[in-house]
Amino acid sequence: MSASREIEILNLVNEIMQHATASMQRSLREAELGLAAMEARTLRFVARNPGCTQNDIVRASGRDKAQIARIIKTLLERGNVSRMPNEAGEKRQRLVLTADGAHAHERAEALREVVAQSLVQELDAGEREQLESLLRRMPRDRAGGSD
Repeated sequence: MSASREIEILNLVNEIMQHATASMQRSLREAELGLAAMEARTLRFVARNPGCTQNDIVRASGRDKAQIARIIKTLLERGNVSRMPNEAGEKRQRLVLTADGAHAHERAEALREVVAQSLVQELDAGEREQLESLLRRMPRDRAGGSD
């Protein structure tokens, strides 16, 4: 495969991700959930990893520490997440969803499902399975599996 073909594949993957992100942001805005896309992603991570720390989210998301700190602060202020009591001598603050956060997460995930279905609507079941298999074979840097 020539380098230009590989670059074209990379460009297509980037276009699809940009489209998916824009669709999710638009869906969140239209649903008036009051969540930005990265806030919804952070809620998803906390829902899947109760007791996670800010550093866990930083590693899994690839975002910088300051951005994640701002997102967590916002989610704490809104009452979507809370801090678990620290164990004796533990300095890390562990996060869990609140009831409001779980509700917001459920609504955001329902929107995510609609966006995901729209991305693959032109593919039949076999093509979807093949695409998933191929994508799973590609290298990924995933520390915590937030997506």
